[in-house]
Amino acid sequence: MRVLFCSILLINSLYLQGALLEVQINNISDDGVLHLAVYDSKEVFESDTGDKPGPQKGIVGGIIKSIKKGTFQETIELPDGKYAIGLYIDSNKNEKLDSNFFGVPNEQYGFSNNALGRFGPPSFESASFQLYEYKKISIDLK
Repeated sequence: MRVLFCSILLINSLYLQGALLEVQINNISDDGVLHLAVYDSKEVFESDTGDKPGPQKGIVGGIIKSIKKGTFQETIELPDGKYAIGLYIDSNKNEKLDSNFFGVPNEQYGFSNNALGRFGPPSFESASFQLYEYKKISIDLK
């Protein structure tokens, strides 16, 4: 009976462990506040304009943290799944991604897979990736 209990406990602990996502952000040109969101929802990813920082449905992880110019790296624990990352560096600390008259961002931004959109953010499909056990993502800022 003790062996059965220990086996069940071990199996459950394996399912409760998340996968590790290591995120490296390159080419940070100015100090600021990093706003990074990990999305599991196509609709939320493709409609997010960077004007609502913090938790919301469709965002399963993230980082909001003051950072310095250069390179930033951090690890996030998430369940196995399909995700996309969107981020920006809020250099003037007004908690939104600033853009010019034509909608082009004035602050640095980036997406997983270094995906680009034609006239706006990329599609969830082009920025998405599968996460199992461990994955390292490197994002070059625009």
